[in-house]
Amino acid sequence: MNLKQVQKKFGTHEKCVSYLEKLRWGKTVRCAYCESTRVIKAKSEKGRYKCYDCNKSFSVLVGTIFQDSKLKLNDWFLITVLVLNAKMGISSKAISRQTGIPLKTCWLTSMKIRCAMIDKKTELHGVLQMDESYFGSSPEKKITKNTPLNSPVLSTVYEKRGRGTKKTAVVGIVETGGSVKTKIIDKLTTRNLMAMLKKYVKTDESVLVTDGFRSYAKMDEAIEHITVKHKEKTKGGLNTNTIEGYWSIIKNGIKGNYRALSKKYLPFYLVEYDYKYNRRNKTQAMFEEFIANALTDESCMLNYKPIGDTKEVIYG
Repeated sequence: MNLKQVQKKFGTHEKCVSYLEKLRWGKTVRCAYCESTRVIKAKSEKGRYKCYDCNKSFSVLVGTIFQDSKLKLNDWFLITVLVLNAKMGISSKAISRQTGIPLKTCWLTSMKIRCAMIDKKTELHGVLQMDESYFGSSPEKKITKNTPLNSPVLSTVYEKRGRGTKKTAVVGIVETGGSVKTKIIDKLTTRNLMAMLKKYVKTDESVLVTDGFRSYAKMDEAIEHITVKHKEKTKGGLNTNTIEGYWSIIKNGIKGNYRALSKKYLPFYLVEYDYKYNRRNKTQAMFEEFIANALTDESCMLNYKPIGDTKEVIYG
């Protein structure tokens, strides 16, 4: 769905409410608190209902990412379309410029949208590739201590890159031609990598391809495991090119749209990239699927901050 379509179909708050009610309840309205069908429309306010069983007033927004938001639903839908259609991501400033909605509101709404993209039930199988990448500021040149500052030629050293760097480590597992799952792991130990593998992969139905990093060495205890070396041809053309290409998508997206992201909020943006990549062949149905999912998920943001530890919110 594009901007023109969403403005035509959901141009008012009332149209959006009607759409959400049909999507969530169909023909029979149920209490958002106790699931009772003994409800009546409230006379005091449009779009609200009164439950006879629990005696509570509710609307279709209760228990969703839209609850307690002062932003009208038609603006919500507008921002949602902008976020979903931006394959490489879109900044809150860009959304604010295109919609005229205040920057802070755009940022919070975008984060709530990412909350509804969280998928804790990922199950990968088939031929898989697993690799890690590092996110953070680029290594900077440093002047060596023993070089005089007035020296015409300054000797420089570089901070370590890749494994061993102080950047944030992110591990990814991708199906060949299928879905992907990423996760921030502070310590790339065999135990931590194995835990991620067992949580998100059907190990008895899969083959795992990795590079020669020592922490992957014991993966064959849980799954059929093949180790490949970069720049060397392997039997059957097995490699880790797909996951490495996915890292390029994320890093180019972050650099081009956000410039830099804090470690605290990086998991939310990784969720967004995973969500879009996993639905890259279903772009036409993505909007309705997202809205349906948003109706079953409460927001993980409160007063511009995550509710609880970020990693716990994202990975459970």
